[in-house]
This record gives sequence, structure tokens and C-alpha cells, in this order.
Amino acid sequence: MVKAQLLDSDDNHNAQTSDTALLRRELQQGGTLSIMNRMRTKPLIPPLSGRWARIGLILMLSAGALVSTQAQEGGGSNPLTSVRWAEAVHTRTWSIYAEGGLSWATDVWYQNLDAKRSYNQSPAVGGGVDFTIRPWVRVGAEYLWSRYRREQRFSRPDPRTMPVKVYGNYVMNFHNAKLGVQFNFMELWRARRAQWLNVWLGTGMGYSFIKGNEYGIFFNNTMTQNGQTTPAGSDVTVDDESGLTLTGNVRTTNRHEKFNKLYIPTTLHVEADVSRRFTVGLKGEMDWLLSRGGIAPKNYVFALATVRYNFVASRAKVQQGYYEGELSLLNDRVNALQKEAAESRERADREATERQRAEQKNADLQQRLSEYESSMNAQSPAVQISHYVQFAHNCAGISRDELAHLRYFASYMRGHQLSIIAEASTPGPTGYNQKLSERRLKRVVKVLLKEGFAKEDLHPQVAIGEQDGKPDAEGRRVTIKLVK
Repeated sequence: MVKAQLLDSDDNHNAQTSDTALLRRELQQGGTLSIMNRMRTKPLIPPLSGRWARIGLILMLSAGALVSTQAQEGGGSNPLTSVRWAEAVHTRTWSIYAEGGLSWATDVWYQNLDAKRSYNQSPAVGGGVDFTIRPWVRVGAEYLWSRYRREQRFSRPDPRTMPVKVYGNYVMNFHNAKLGVQFNFMELWRARRAQWLNVWLGTGMGYSFIKGNEYGIFFNNTMTQNGQTTPAGSDVTVDDESGLTLTGNVRTTNRHEKFNKLYIPTTLHVEADVSRRFTVGLKGEMDWLLSRGGIAPKNYVFALATVRYNFVASRAKVQQGYYEGELSLLNDRVNALQKEAAESRERADREATERQRAEQKNADLQQRLSEYESSMNAQSPAVQISHYVQFAHNCAGISRDELAHLRYFASYMRGHQLSIIAEASTPGPTGYNQKLSERRLKRVVKVLLKEGFAKEDLHPQVAIGEQDGKPDAEGRRVTIKLVK
């Protein structure tokens, strides 16, 4: 009697546990799965192989061409302001970005056996939001989806070991969410001209949500004879004298699996500002998973192209702000010039008043000089020419007007011999008044010496204090007379 059975199970916990344990034991022992024709271990990133690799390379080259042709138009110094481009676009600025490219998973326990070339890499898409605090640092959150796949195709089953696995497919989808911080390496050269180009180095902490399934096909051929069940292979002999039962099973399994892991990311992100609001870039990332537990991959590797939108003011608003600032500066300048003109007018008025006063004093002095000249021409030999210097009460300093009169008199009398008598009024102690008259005398003599008189021309010099007993202004004088 021959009996054939077909088993199809989904989410059978007992079958899943035994199948997984058996598969891992077979992969570790190596000898029990000699059924394979050959094992091919793929490199992590086969150059120019696979459709996704070609697509990713085309995206990277296109992004590079876009950067080289458009970055110079958007970068550099803003022609409307005096601040640096980085400070205008990358200071206290929010931005969102989308990214897409390829991913690889390393050190996955489920090995590739004669797998398709496309199983070496997988698509990856995601996006995030960043806040650029300063041109050299930014923080943000990111989401990234991808998957890793493994395939096993056995071309020569060994019938001596049952069940025989003839095909396996392992697909795991992972969702990465992370918080990170990035530092702009290019800001070390703040005087650089290409401020549109930035290189960001980043790290942070993330959490990976991983869920997928393993699909497998197994053959199981057994022979039961005389109460004993053995695998049915090519070397089976049948005893015609006893009952024989041949059993053939084809079983498929679809085992679900999920786990969540923390990871530490490291990123290198090269970006170029093609305008104030749009930024394109190329990004490389490697994630180290923590507490792998023998089932999670060791690393995720990503090669991504990014497009970023910066929430900054439009060029029209920048122009408006610039011209408003210029108008404000011009208004401030006009106000300053008006204030300066008002101060100049006030200063001119004061100078005109001083000029009129000086002209009046000059006229008075000219009149006095004319009177001196007239008296000199009309005087007899017995008439004395004299001049007095008036002082304030209890003061030995010569006022401005008296000093001007004294200088005019000195200029007229230069070359003649003069006698000088200094007095003080009666109020106050006698000794103090004497010293006060002496100080007044010295002050007048000093002025006359500066005006060109010789010491021998100023004689006699007498300080008499309050001897004449004059109590009013007439006693506060120094009298100068011409000696004949």
C-alpha cells in the first residue's frame, strides 16, 4: 500500500519551532545539507550588479550633476545682505527632507544559498525633520523603512536525510526611528567661499521595529516495513514477503518572526544648497544594533539621496527686509544730518554774537587808542599819561576785557619807561590787603613783560595795599604811568 500526503500549514507554532531549530542546526553542522549543488556568498556591495544598484548609482550621479550645475546659483553670499549665506539660511531654521536609496544588512543568520543577485540589496525610503540651531549644529528626528532578504535554493537533495528542504525565502521589513544630532564639518573653515556646500557628521540613538516571515518548502519520503519507518532513497530495497507503506509529503511553512532592537547610527551627509529653500545631498549611514540575540543583523548600511526643504523667508521678503533696512539707515542718516545742521546753525549764531561783541570791544579799544593818541599830541610836557587795570573784589586775576585793554596800552607804550602802583581796598585785614596788592602787581608786570617790555623799563614797582584808604572799586586798581 502506497500513501501520499500534502501538508500546508500557516502560523503553526510547533511546526515553526521545530523547522527553525532544524534549519539552524543543519546550517551550523554543514554536513547534513550536502544536498546543495554549491553555496554562493555574495559580497556586501557587488559593484554595478543588480537593478537596485544601477538605479542607486544613477540617482547619485544625477544628484551630483544637479549640485554642480545649480549650487553656484543658490550659494555664496546673499547679494542683498552683508551676512554670510550659512547664517542667513542655516540659523534657527526648520527643514523637512525626503530620502531614498539602497540598504544592506550584514551578518544575518539566514545565509544565501544560490540566491538571486537582487537579494544582496534592498530599497530604502524615509524622511525626517531637522532644526538647525547654528550653521555648525542641528538636531532632528528621522524615519526610515527598508528590508533585508535571503534566499535558499537547493538543487541536489540528499534523500537519506528527511525532511529535505528544497527552497527557503526569508524577508524582514524594518522601520527605523531615531533622534540625532549632526555637526557641520565645513564650518571649521568659516572663511570658505563655497558656503553652499556642507558636510554633516552625525550620531544619536534609534529604535528598530523588525517584522517578517520565512517561507520554506520541504520534501519527506518515508518507507514503513515490518513496523519500522526509514527514509526512502535511491538505495531502497523492497521485501516482497512483507507489507510495505511508502509515504510522500510535500510541506510548506510560513513562519512569522518579529523583534525590536535599539541601535546607534553614524551618518555622513554631503549637502549642497541649490537655492534658499531647497537642498540636495548624498548620505551614507551605518547602524549598529544592540543586544542582537543571535537573530538580528549586526549592521544596517544605507546609501541614500536626499532632498530638503528649508523653511526660510522668500527672496521677496528678503528684498523687502533689505530695502526697509536701507530706508531706515537713510532716515537715520537724514535725522543725524538735520541734527548736525541745527547744531551748526546754533554754533554759527553763537560765533556771530561773539564776533559782534569782539567788534564792539575792538571799536571801544580803537576809540580809547584814538583818545590816547589825541592826548599825546595835545598834551604839554607836564601832562602825565596813565592807565589803570581794574580788579574784582578779593581777586588778583585780570579779566578778559582788562587784559585786552592792557595789551593795547602796552603795544602803544612799548619802549617807554613805566611806573606801576598796585592797591587794595580797605575791607579786610591790612596784611592780607598788602599781599593781595603784591599779587596784582606781579600779574600786571608779567603781562607787560610778555608784551615786550624790559625789566628795567618797569620801574618803580610799588604795592601799597590799603594805604590810600579807598574802600570801593577805586582802591582795587593797578595804575601804570609814563615816566618822563
